[in-house]
Amino acid sequence: MYQHTQLKSRSLTPTRENYLRALYQLSRSGGSVRLTDLARTQGVRLPTARHFVSCLRDVGLAEQESYGRITLTTVGKRGGREISDRFELTRKFLIEVLGVPETAAEREACVMEHHLDDDTLNRLAAFDKHVTRSAVRVEAGLGCLANLKSDITAK
Repeated sequence: MYQHTQLKSRSLTPTRENYLRALYQLSRSGGSVRLTDLARTQGVRLPTARHFVSCLRDVGLAEQESYGRITLTTVGKRGGREISDRFELTRKFLIEVLGVPETAAEREACVMEHHLDDDTLNRLAAFDKHVTRSAVRVEAGLGCLANLKSDITAK
C-alpha cells in the first residue's frame, strides 16, 4: 500500500524528492554517497548538488560532515524508498501496460511520481498485479496448449 505520509510533513518540492530518491538509490550499494556522484547522477554542478543536500539535511533526511560523504537518516531512507517505489511503479506501468518507450517513461514517471495521489498509486499497483498474474496464467495456458499439440502430433 502506498502512503506518502513520511514526506508530506516535510514540504519537499518535486526537485528535492528527486534528490532524495537519487541519494537513496546511490546509497543502496555502499551506504554513503559522495557529492560528486550525486551531482553526476543529477546532471548538475557541485554547488547545486550541495544546495539540495543542505535542504535535505535541514529537514532531517540526510546527514553530511563538512565536505564528507552523505548518508540518509532513518526517515530519509524510508522516504527515499517511498519515492523510489512510486517512481518504479509508475515507470513500469508506462512501459509494460501503455507501451511507452523506456526513455520517455523514465522522464514522465519522474514527473508523475510527485503528483499522483496514494489512492491512484494503490489502484495502479492493484492493476499491475492483476495484469502480471493474468499474463502468467496466459503464458502457462499457452505452454499447456503447446504440450498438448506436441503430444497429439507424437501419437
